[in-house]
Amino acid sequence: MADTDPSGSAQPPRPPATQEMLDATSRYADEIRERNPQLADAITILRNENTEPLRANQSDFQRSIARMTEDVEKVLGHQLPLSEAARSDMTRLAGSAPGLENERMIALLQSTPTINNPELMRDIRTTGAEVARQSDQNTDHIRDRLDHLEHAVRQADRAPPLAPPPEAPKAEATTAPTSARTDRPEGADASTEGQAGTRQDRSSQKGQEEATRTQEEARAQAAAQQANQQVRQATVLDHINGVVRNVTGGAASAPWDSAPQPFAGRLAAFESQIREGRDSNGLQNAERAGRAALDAMEGFRAGDGATIMNRIASAARSDPEGMSGVLAGMRDGGRYQDLRQQFNTALVEEKGFANAYDKASEALAKYGEARTGVEQIIARRPDAANLTAKFQQLDAEIGDKAESTPSRREGRTSLEDISKQAAEIIQKAVEAVKSFFTPSGPDNTSRPSPSPS
Repeated sequence: MADTDPSGSAQPPRPPATQEMLDATSRYADEIRERNPQLADAITILRNENTEPLRANQSDFQRSIARMTEDVEKVLGHQLPLSEAARSDMTRLAGSAPGLENERMIALLQSTPTINNPELMRDIRTTGAEVARQSDQNTDHIRDRLDHLEHAVRQADRAPPLAPPPEAPKAEATTAPTSARTDRPEGADASTEGQAGTRQDRSSQKGQEEATRTQEEARAQAAAQQANQQVRQATVLDHINGVVRNVTGGAASAPWDSAPQPFAGRLAAFESQIREGRDSNGLQNAERAGRAALDAMEGFRAGDGATIMNRIASAARSDPEGMSGVLAGMRDGGRYQDLRQQFNTALVEEKGFANAYDKASEALAKYGEARTGVEQIIARRPDAANLTAKFQQLDAEIGDKAESTPSRREGRTSLEDISKQAAEIIQKAVEAVKSFFTPSGPDNTSRPSPSPS
């Protein structure tokens, strides 16, 4: 039912908070694209996914929109024109994570609007999601990690205060020229009409004079621009000729010219720039592919595949070998062949289930292809340590979901469907995160692996 104002007239319903956030960012799309192209790409992805009702209602997706809105405001330097309800939802979603109870971690998430360090913000948000998945959120390892993050926050640059939302531009008032009146009051004499005609003639003459002056000013301005353009062209040509003389050993250069650089050095520098640009694009594409795979798998697990995935998770809680034991037993004649039959039936008979599963599988495969190429890029980058840590966090999140998702092939996981090299990289990241959040000691030693027989 539509809302009503005090007068009783019907008002259109307010759009959801996340839709209001996306609408507000779209007003500054060009400015965002100019200042932060990567953020603009992320907004485009979120806006496209928001058209899917199932995806739009997922809490993790709404949280991504809220955090994106926070980042946009910092890029623009002012608040977006949001209603009080939408701004309250933005603050609540951006400063939380599902299942997170650690108050120190919550405080770190709520501090991101004041931090002017994208890498630190991403680290805080990723750690928040990891801590939220732990049953014990106050282990020594987690406390050490929070100590490190809190120290980094204290040392980080602060984002400047946000200005209030700018006012919408007001339409300029335009005054239409008053046309000559064809009707006149009864009793008007000819002298009045004559005076009006004289005033109109004078106004017309004055308008012609102003038009003439405007044309002369425009011609003068065009001539000045042409002269300036000729000067710039001459300057550019002089520079090019100077470079040619230096390369070919022509006329001596002026005393103030810089020393000529050997051609081999210039070629090497040019190739280095091309390689750096290609590497940066490769890293960005791999990260986007990873986020897309993560979203697609989460969408399958929380959407059309929720029923079967919950049954698999329930079986894993009671199985001695956990999730790996359940997935290995999901085969003909295996302990969990009934779950395998339900899974196969859903793939054949439920179109939404099959589409969501195939989307997740394709996104995971694309990330696997991109991930293997990233290793070579990271190896030759000066910030290799930071890049390795960032992709390990992404790998761990993806691997955690891929290891608990059945493959189309019986007794296997989705992680085993991608290339062996990519699967090994992701598996190492998963094991590293598990060891980080699992305290060492006699009570936490891992069980011996089953023998090959």
